[in-house]
Parts: sequence; structure tokens; C-alpha cells
Amino acid sequence: MNIDMTPIEIIGLKNNLQAIVHTLRRLGCVQIDELAESPQVSARPLSLERETLRSQEELSFLVARLEGLLDTLGGEQVRSNDIPPLDESLSDARSSVDFLMPKIQALVSQRDKLQAELTSLPRYEVTLRKLLPIIPSSAGAPGNVTVGVLVSRAHVGVLDSIGKHVLDLTSGSAEVVASDVDASTRAMLIVFSDEFTTDIEVLLGREDVSQLRLPAELGGGAPDVVLEKLRRRMVAIPEEIKEIDHQMAGLAAQWNEKLVAWRDVLRDELDTNSVLSRFGETDMTFVLVGWVPASDFDQVAAALKETIGKTVLVRQLPIVLEMKKQAPVALQNPGPARPFESLVNLLALPRYGHIDPTRLMAFFLPIFFGMILGDVGYGVLLLAISLSLFSKIKNGVMRDVLAVLAMSSGWTIIFGFLFGELFGTLGEHLGMHPLWFDRASPEHVGGLLLMTIAVGAVHITLGLILGVWEAIKDKSRSHLLERGGMLLGLMSLFLLVGVLSEYLPQEFRTPAWTGLILGIVLLGASLGWLGTLMGPIEFIGLIGNVLSYLRIAAIGLASVYLAKVANDVAGMVGNIVVGAILAILIHALNLVLGAFSPTIHSLRLHYVEFFRKFYEGGGRPYQPFRSQLRSD
Repeated sequence: MNIDMTPIEIIGLKNNLQAIVHTLRRLGCVQIDELAESPQVSARPLSLERETLRSQEELSFLVARLEGLLDTLGGEQVRSNDIPPLDESLSDARSSVDFLMPKIQALVSQRDKLQAELTSLPRYEVTLRKLLPIIPSSAGAPGNVTVGVLVSRAHVGVLDSIGKHVLDLTSGSAEVVASDVDASTRAMLIVFSDEFTTDIEVLLGREDVSQLRLPAELGGGAPDVVLEKLRRRMVAIPEEIKEIDHQMAGLAAQWNEKLVAWRDVLRDELDTNSVLSRFGETDMTFVLVGWVPASDFDQVAAALKETIGKTVLVRQLPIVLEMKKQAPVALQNPGPARPFESLVNLLALPRYGHIDPTRLMAFFLPIFFGMILGDVGYGVLLLAISLSLFSKIKNGVMRDVLAVLAMSSGWTIIFGFLFGELFGTLGEHLGMHPLWFDRASPEHVGGLLLMTIAVGAVHITLGLILGVWEAIKDKSRSHLLERGGMLLGLMSLFLLVGVLSEYLPQEFRTPAWTGLILGIVLLGASLGWLGTLMGPIEFIGLIGNVLSYLRIAAIGLASVYLAKVANDVAGMVGNIVVGAILAILIHALNLVLGAFSPTIHSLRLHYVEFFRKFYEGGGRPYQPFRSQLRSD
């Protein structure tokens, strides 16, 4: 059912703004709306002071830095149970961020540099390996320098020119060798005395060619010497990266919990101040409007009076029709029905003041599920599975679905005893007999179909009765004609079927035909000028809604026969082990289908056949202004 909501207006002095905002956040039961949505209150939008805006910007920047640190450190982000106060969090966060940021940036920069180096070194290794065969013996001589030059094979003439100039500069003492590195590149190695280093560097710079420049960490020397250094470096770098990661992990273990606590406190403060954009103001006061559960209004008024004194005005606004349409919706149902709220909300939240179908679904859906599956063995297995998973999932829609499945499994066990089914026909071989009837027996199939139609008739009729009640409450003429016509026509059709099947006396024939025709006329009248044509079609669709409940019998029988096939296969196979394995596999498949198919079709019977007769969706969820740090 919907919780009764009261529109509320709060007016206070601007110098009490923060105190009132934090009091409302602590109470956590007032939903604050945009002032423009309440035409009853006249005020201009609240303008925030420069100091407030500056504080917001500072908080936003600090929260961003805290989140950056947490993302960089990695590790588990667990919020501590001890929430530090805002002033303490702000001070500690500032000093800690200033301390940690340079330290972490240095480690990250060093790690990035090492990773980049580790990525580039294999490329140098490939090139050096290709140069090894052409390294002259003079490269290892003391006082000699080795320089590599790489050019495209399309410009090999440049190498000849460079070689000639080098020999001229060194008076022929240099040694020059060249070879193809790959299909597109040719390399030249130049070995010369270190006294010619400057002249040759100038020459190579003037020729604008690419030199084989190795990372400074490898130092200089002949290619074979450098290659050995490179191999040792490639082994050392992962160890250095591992050491940095170890330091980062240590910092994460030391600081993450504190950083998370500070971030959450500061983020909560930002969320608190973000609501100020919904306020209005006059020259001296501010004003806010919203909604509060009627049972909490006195508590809100008393808390504000105690905190602020007599300078704050808290009053209930009169509920006009337009405001009622905008009222937020909070559902309140007993514990067993509460998991079904998630299933209702999957369709739409009910409108404020209209019927909440949660309890109706909590009553009918498990019964439909049990009627479809109706097997003691499957029911016990589903109950065990759902309860074991339920204990591992703390909250959310999935936990609600498991609770619904557990309740439905209970009804599956009940109908299993009524139908005498234990893994299909296995119960029969163990001496189990139906307490009601064997639905798989040919002589009982007709009765099973009639039973499901009767269930559908009751379900649809209840929906139409609720729909008529909603139409009267809303003073909706079209809905009253539509739902009232459907209800009258359907009741008259039941009466006519009873007469034709001789369960009722013939005297009811005329009232039945009269009511049926009148119901179709009323249904057509709700559809306007197309009603003459659409009225009978809509009524036929209503009959189709009732017949749709035959799926309860059809899907249930399919499950019974699949279980029977599993048992028969086990008996037909000569090897008892193979037969048992096949039977278990087929029963497992049937169990999976038995978990999903009855759930889906039971939901469909509610969403499509039942809810459409009365349900008014489109409600606005109740979103109270509260601290995100609250545990409840």
C-alpha cells in the first residue's frame, strides 16, 4: 500500500540555511522538490553566496583528487564504520593529499618510464642482433667509438657518401661496414677513434640521417657489448616494476580506508549543498517545498524548532488535485509481500493514491507457480537452491526474486502432494497417491482445464472490480463505462454458461443475455464513435484474457510429461548407470525450465491479464533528502 504523503513548506532566515539543511539531511524523510513545481509558493530562485560557491568548488576539487588517488592506488575500497566529522575530514584530507600526491606521482611516473623502456628494448634487441654479423673486430678496441646509421634502401647512395666523408675525415683510419637490416632498411657501422667524435657527429647531422641511438641506461660500446647490457636490463626492469607495485600496494593498505572515508564524507557534503538549487528566496528568507510521510511531519517540525527556534516556519500545504498527481510514492507492505514490490516496480510504480497490487501479487503469483510446477521433488530442490543463494545475496532485486522463488517452491510442494507428483511419475512407484486428482490422467485433463479457466475468471473479475472502484474514486466516466461494461458482460457470460450447461435454471437465460448485451454496449460507449465496432472486439479480447489462464494447465502438463519421459528413459536403457545419468540430466533440464517458465508466465498473467484491468502506473518514487552515509 502507499504511504500517506503530506506536502510541506519550510521558510527560514538565510543565516539559518545550513543548519536547516543539515537537520533535514539528518532526519532523512523530507523529499525536496523544485520550487517551480509548486505554484502555490511564490519566490525567486535562491542565489548562492560567493563564499558558498567557492567552498563547493574547493570540495569538488578535493574529492576529485581523492578519487584520483584511490584509482591510482587500486586495491579494495572499503568504507570504515567510523565516519569522521566534516571539519576533521576536510583538514585531514587536504594535508594527506598534499603529502601523498607527489609521492604517488613519482612512483607512477617511474613505473610508466620503466614500462615504456621495457616495451622499446625488444626493438633495439632485434636491430642489434642483425648487426652482430657485420661488427668489425676493431669495435672492441680501446679508444674506439662505434656509430650505427640507418637509411631506407631507396637512399643507399647516402651511405656511400657518408662512408667516403668519414674516411676522408679520419685519413682512412676509420672502418666502415654496411649490411641490410630488413627488406626496407640498410645499416652502416662506423668504427673510429674517439678523437674524431665531434667531427663525425657534425657530418652525420649535416647529412640528416637516422643514427641508431640506444637508451642512455645502456651506455655506449660495441653492439655486442650493448646487446648483453640490453639483455640484463630487460631482466632487471620487471623486478623494478614489481618493487614499485609493492610500494603502491603498501600505500594502498595504509591509506585506502582513510581516503575512502574522507571522499565519502566530502562527497556527501557536496550532495547536501546540491539541493540548494531547488530552493527559493526573498530578501531575508529562503523557502523550500517538498513532501514528507504524514506520520513524520510532527517529527520534522519538532526537530527544526528545537534546532533553530521560532524563526523557522514549517507548515502543511493544502493538497489540490494537481499536487496529488505529483505526490511521490513509497510502498509499505508486510514482510512476506515486500519482495514482490520489486516485481511490481519492474512494470511501473503505482500512482499515488491508487491501488498498490503488491499484496495481490504476493497472494496469487506463488499459487500460479505452484499450480504449474506442482511437484514435490522439484519444489524441494528449488526451495533448497533459492534459500542457499538467498543467504549469500544481501540486497537488491535478485534477493527479492529468490525470496519469491522460495515462497513459490512452498506452493509447488503443496500442489505436488495434491497432484501426487514426485519427480513426475516416480512418486507413483514409491506408493505416493494424489490427495486431489492426477492431472496427467486423461480423464482428469478436462477438469484441469476447467479449473484453470475458473482461476482466470476469478482473477480477471477481481481485477475488474478493483478497476471499477478506481474509476469511481477518480470520477473517470470512460474508465467506469469500460471496466463496468466488461465486468457486467463477463458476469453475464458466466451466468449464461451456467444456464447452457444446465447448472442453473432456465429462468436466468434472459437476464444473462440482457446483461451480456448491456455490458458490450457500455464497453463500446467508452470507446466513442468506434464503440459499435470495437466494443464486441474488446469483449472477445476479454474472453481471450480468461482463456489465457489455460497456460497454467498446458505448461504444467508439459513439465509432467517431460518428467515422465525422464523416468521412462531410465527404465528403457539396459545399463542402470547410463539410465540414471540420462534421467538425472532430463530432470535437471526440467528443473531449470520449472524455475523460469512458471515465473515468466505467472508474471505475464499479472502484468497483461490482471493489472490492465485496474492498475494505474507512472508513480514518482519517493526520494527523501538524506545522507548517503546512512546505513539504513
